[in-house]
Amino acid sequence: MATKQLYSANLFHRMSFGDFGFRYLATGETSLSGERFCLIQALDNTNVDFTNNTPGGDTTITGLAMKDFHEVLGDITDLTVNQGHVIAYLRN
Repeated sequence: MATKQLYSANLFHRMSFGDFGFRYLATGETSLSGERFCLIQALDNTNVDFTNNTPGGDTTITGLAMKDFHEVLGDITDLTVNQGHVIAYLRN
């Protein structure tokens, strides 16, 4: 997990262990407006759309196919599950 924008080891460790909570989303569900996630974990064969707010790389991801237990890390918003189930871990 990139630590460039984290201001303390405490924040990094709390986020890594899910201390800020998570959302369980299933087919057809969308994250709440304004929610930010640090990690998406697929629970089965999953297809998702989301926005990645990091300064480098791709920002809008559409139709990403994920196999069970694959993970994506970033500063993620606007998560939509097109197929399958995910656990999305909240950022502070």
